[in-house]
Amino acid sequence: MSTGRIEYASLNGTYIFKIIGEVRAQACISLDNLLNKIDQSSQVIGAIVDLTETTFIDSTVLGMLAKLGLKLKQNHNIQAVILSTNPDITTLAHSMGLAQVFVILNYCTDPKVCTQTLADNNITHSEMLNTVLDAHRTLMQLNENNQNMFEPLVKQLQKEQQETLFQPDNQKV
Repeated sequence: MSTGRIEYASLNGTYIFKIIGEVRAQACISLDNLLNKIDQSSQVIGAIVDLTETTFIDSTVLGMLAKLGLKLKQNHNIQAVILSTNPDITTLAHSMGLAQVFVILNYCTDPKVCTQTLADNNITHSEMLNTVLDAHRTLMQLNENNQNMFEPLVKQLQKEQQETLFQPDNQKV
């Protein structure tokens, strides 16, 4: 008997599956039916399987995940993603060969362990100017509204950039 559950959501062709707790074969009938529907869809663009709250999965669940990964890869040319925080579950997924059809990420829920602060010291005025200019040029490429909104700023930044080319850049921001 399963003491866990499988949840799912879809958004614009991306499917998210969350396997919570101890999940066994009994939970797989509905999952199999859903996977068959997904496989028939032409609107699939991605899938994420979240195992961050999984405490146990049996071989039937692993087989359903393998089916998902294989079908997405073969029929939709998509490599799905597995997120896992439990080293035992991650090792099990790797040992069953799921890494052949999934990208398995050792996702971390503790941001202090997983992230690093980007250093922003010793930035020169020129570096800051180049970064701001590049960011706004990129925004302008997205749509006409951004183009119109940021064009005056970009022109001003480009003018400032030209002026700083002829000055020594020893100012720190």
